[in-house]
Amino acid sequence: MNRREALQRVAMLVGGSVIGANLFLEGCTRPASKDVATLFEKDRMNFLGDLAEAILPKTSTPGAKEAGVGEFIPVMIRDCYDEVDQKAFMKGLADVDDRSKKEFNKPFQELSKEEQLQFVNKYDKEATEYQKNRKEGEANDFFHMLKQLTLTGFFTSEVGMTKAQRYVKIPGRFDGNYPYKKGDLAFAF
Repeated sequence: MNRREALQRVAMLVGGSVIGANLFLEGCTRPASKDVATLFEKDRMNFLGDLAEAILPKTSTPGAKEAGVGEFIPVMIRDCYDEVDQKAFMKGLADVDDRSKKEFNKPFQELSKEEQLQFVNKYDKEATEYQKNRKEGEANDFFHMLKQLTLTGFFTSEVGMTKAQRYVKIPGRFDGNYPYKKGDLAFAF
């Protein structure tokens, strides 16, 4: 075998592995069902951002909406949740405004910040109770999923990592006895 043939064979092997990797990575995302695809509409992402903001509002640090949680949730629902949980999430999301109208006589996005807090606190209590009694194979509670995604989306965002935690771009050595002062933020690396 000469050098040219060896290079051609190596190129075929490497090229084949790159093409194979591409096909493998494309399989990591699944196409959104018609219902889940609606989450990617601008008004739905804005609605999800408002719900997330009610869970994690802006204080001295930015809130969930500023961290882009409304755009994060649809991707996670589409790519990481099974069909049972996707359906439960979509049903729960559709029920938010109906429930808000029953309790406050107006849609969720028209509620005051205090009313939104009241609303999500009630949802949270119900979700905790449901999750406690949930049997294997049953869908997770809508609000439980929403709250998890809100916290995950916020604390993995640039805003959450740099504004809500002490961000150390290049951490130094590990010091297990580092002094902690009450009220210090957690570290993010």
